[in-house]
Amino acid sequence: MKTIKLVSVLLLVTSIGNSLWAQSTEQSNKSLYKAFEMSVSEGLNLQAEAKVGIKPVYGVFGIGNQFVGEDYHWAIGLGIGTNLLKQEKQTVNLEYMFYHVNQNELWTNNGNNLQQIKLFYSRRLKNTISVFGGPAFNINVAENTDGNGLAFKSTFPPYEMFTNVGANHTTTGWIGFTLGIRFDK
Repeated sequence: MKTIKLVSVLLLVTSIGNSLWAQSTEQSNKSLYKAFEMSVSEGLNLQAEAKVGIKPVYGVFGIGNQFVGEDYHWAIGLGIGTNLLKQEKQTVNLEYMFYHVNQNELWTNNGNNLQQIKLFYSRRLKNTISVFGGPAFNINVAENTDGNGLAFKSTFPPYEMFTNVGANHTTTGWIGFTLGIRFDK
């Protein structure tokens, strides 16, 4: 079952990426920023993001999964980013992402989210291809009960640097690292 979920997520990501990439090559407006990224990290082990906006601010749509660990997780999210430094061969990006995390099911109805602040350095390899990497500060906030009043514990965090268990929510934080490849225009 995990293999079927992984393949379906990868097919969805590939089709989204191909359609966005085709649209970006058809248009040649210099003020628009368009990119598609694929990356790996400790939280979302495989992820893909589409980025569209005006320079220097852009919106991000992301999808990813976590298959390393006892439970299967997949997440879908939105975010915002900016170029802190943009040169011909290198950039530094700052992004904020908000993901809804689904745990062992198609859709988890209770609150289980991942919030990230990411700082990436990228180096251009070719005209439209860059590699990037950098740290990410991660916070997982999960409700302690599901919609039926049953106890719920998120198993998404790969490790904990801090945890706060409140009456309604559990908050867990950790610092991670992301590496990936970017196709941009």
